[in-house]
Amino acid sequence: MHCIRGKLKCYSFAMLRVQRKYKIVKADSIKNLQELVNDLIQKEYKDTEGFLYRSSGRWQCIGGVVKDNEKWLQSMVFIQEEE
Repeated sequence: MHCIRGKLKCYSFAMLRVQRKYKIVKADSIKNLQELVNDLIQKEYKDTEGFLYRSSGRWQCIGGVVKDNEKWLQSMVFIQEEE
C-alpha cells in the first residue's frame, strides 16, 4: 500500500487495484451540504472497454457532519476498483 498525492493504492490477492481519493465538501448551510453530498453519492462512475467491465467507483461519506465557524463540512472518499 502506498500513497501518491491523496490517492491510496491497495493491491489485493485477486490483483484488483483499489484507488481512493479524498475530499471535504463545504457548504454555507446544512441543506446545501445535503444536496452536494447526495449528488456525489448517487452517481456511480463506470469505465468499460467495449462490453468488458473495467472499473467502477462511488463517493462515500467518512464520519459525520462538522460545523467549522460558519461552514458545514463532510469528509468524503471516492473508492474505485479496477481489474
